[in-house]
Amino acid sequence: MTAKEAVPVRDGDRADDDFPVIQPVGFTPVQVEDRARRLLFSPRALIIAGGMLLGLLILVYLLVSRSLIIETQPVDADVRVSGFALPLGDGHLVLPGEYKYTVSATGYLPKSGEVSVSGDKNSRHAVKLERLPGHLQVLSDPPVAVRVLIDGAEVESSQGLARNIPAGRKRVTILTDRYLPFTREIDIQGLDNTQRLQAKLRPAWADVRISSNPAGATVTVEGEVLGTTPLTAQLIQGDRIVEISKPQHKTARIPVAVTAGVDQVLASVDLAAADGILRLASTPSGASITVNGEFRGRTPMDVELEPGTAHRVRLFKDGYSAVERTIDIGAGVERQLSIDLSAVFGRVRITSNPANAAVYIDGRLAGAAGETFTLPARSHRIVVRKEGFEDYETTIVPSARLEQSIRAVLLTAEEARWSQVPAEFTHGAGGRMLLMRPNAEFTMGSSRREQGRRANEVLRQVALTRPFYIGTTEVTNREFRRFKRMHTSSHVNGVSLDNDNLPVVNISWTDAALFCNWLSGRDGLRPVYRTEGDRVVGFDTSANGYRMPTETEWAWAARYEAGSMKKFPWGDELPVQKNSGNFADNNAAQLVPAVLRTYTDRYAATAPVASYQPNSLGLYDLGGNVSEWIHDLYTIGTGLSLRREENPTGPQDGDYHVIRGSSWRHSGLTELRLSYRDYGAEPRNDVGFRVARWVN
Repeated sequence: MTAKEAVPVRDGDRADDDFPVIQPVGFTPVQVEDRARRLLFSPRALIIAGGMLLGLLILVYLLVSRSLIIETQPVDADVRVSGFALPLGDGHLVLPGEYKYTVSATGYLPKSGEVSVSGDKNSRHAVKLERLPGHLQVLSDPPVAVRVLIDGAEVESSQGLARNIPAGRKRVTILTDRYLPFTREIDIQGLDNTQRLQAKLRPAWADVRISSNPAGATVTVEGEVLGTTPLTAQLIQGDRIVEISKPQHKTARIPVAVTAGVDQVLASVDLAAADGILRLASTPSGASITVNGEFRGRTPMDVELEPGTAHRVRLFKDGYSAVERTIDIGAGVERQLSIDLSAVFGRVRITSNPANAAVYIDGRLAGAAGETFTLPARSHRIVVRKEGFEDYETTIVPSARLEQSIRAVLLTAEEARWSQVPAEFTHGAGGRMLLMRPNAEFTMGSSRREQGRRANEVLRQVALTRPFYIGTTEVTNREFRRFKRMHTSSHVNGVSLDNDNLPVVNISWTDAALFCNWLSGRDGLRPVYRTEGDRVVGFDTSANGYRMPTETEWAWAARYEAGSMKKFPWGDELPVQKNSGNFADNNAAQLVPAVLRTYTDRYAATAPVASYQPNSLGLYDLGGNVSEWIHDLYTIGTGLSLRREENPTGPQDGDYHVIRGSSWRHSGLTELRLSYRDYGAEPRNDVGFRVARWVN
């Protein structure tokens, strides 16, 4: 219905003119959007939003963070943790990561460190603080300056205060002059606190009564003058020397054992009259002095002489006449005596071979050999010198009573060198060794026409020039058992081969080589044989240790005589001569198939070494008794070689070694010859060995 429409009027109503007319107005819509924006950014809304965000962050922090608990000793220590760390009870609430901490407490050294907190679990970390050092104030009774020792080591202290002592139980020792040490064990608390120690000191001296006859003597102890006798002195405990001295009297030195607190009275000391002093000088100086036959020293010197007695004073010097005086001197008197010594000469004749050598006396050229020299009667160093020869040196004291002689035999450098090499010695196992200096060229082996010859005795031209030592006898059981204590050479049908002085047998070549190496080590020499375990794998020809003789050395030592090679140990002809060696004779008839019917050596099997005559070189049993292992490996030549071999030693490896010489089992012509050769590697009851050494 519009405003202009008529409204029906009922009876009794007012007329239309009685009501106001309704006029239309403009319409404005409500601004809903602007109002919502004002509400959203209002302060209240912002506060609520910020609170919610903070709560959310706290909730996330609580869910992600872990507790870090640092347990400290002491428990009341202050703990500081770097970064964002919320204190929470006994620890801190932190996010996972690395944190630095510092722990401190009063009286303790602060301690810092780093700790890692993982996101998996809470973290605990223990920190123990070190107590600060403590201080100790020593109060001594009586109050004297003291030294403080902690656990035996002296520490710096001032007026009894020792600072910076580590905490803990300590042994404290108080030392001071003239008082006994004071020791206590105390607990140093540390924490920079000062503790006090009361030390009641006990005297370390005793009263000693000292007197002398005559009185008035000065008493000195360890350089300190205490007074004059009689007196009572306080002496520190220990062994003391009390000196009591008085002019014109001898000083008395009395040992006194002093015990703290134990007083004592010394027996009165009788002081003897002082010695007289004789100031002795001589021309020349350095003369020896004797008083009543007792040596006192050399001039110039002061000699103390007992007063009231005549003393026989004698001066003497090489090259001068002795002088003797009788001296009587008073107590405490000083007297001077100067004596001129007269030179004494003697005559010495010096000759030389070869002649015309120069003579040096005391380092100066004096003349030529063949002259007579007049020399002071004292020791002189004589040197006789000639070009191409070593100097001859000696000392001599000429005599005024008779002419003396010196004959100088001059040696070449080579002769002088060999004069220093011993001609013989005894090795460490007890065997005797002789020096051999061969300079020989000879033919080893034997001619095909020689009766009894074997095919392996091929002729070889050799030269032997290298000097060597060789054992005079074969190695005995006694000597070998020093190397192998349990070795036995056994027996043959009840006949013993095992006595100490019999040659060792039933040993292999390797056993003999190992003995040589052992002996080299015992005597401090370089071993010849190279080994791997118990195997010999080669040898060193430059080594100076022991070995077996080479075949050339053995042949020369056994056969070479006056430029020719003898056939048998006794010579060149049969029959066997008496006492020539130990061969298979009638005594061995029960042990071997063939014997020498016309020869007797007194032994059925082996004989004691050196039982028969030595050869011209002084070597025993190179023929007979036992055959001998040789250094060389066994080889056979093809005929007489035109090439001369010098000092041959054989090859380095092979299966068998040479055996030379006859034994107690042999009686045949073949074996009795010195050119007889055999070979083997394993032990036999008639094979032993002797040792040799090169001289480098």
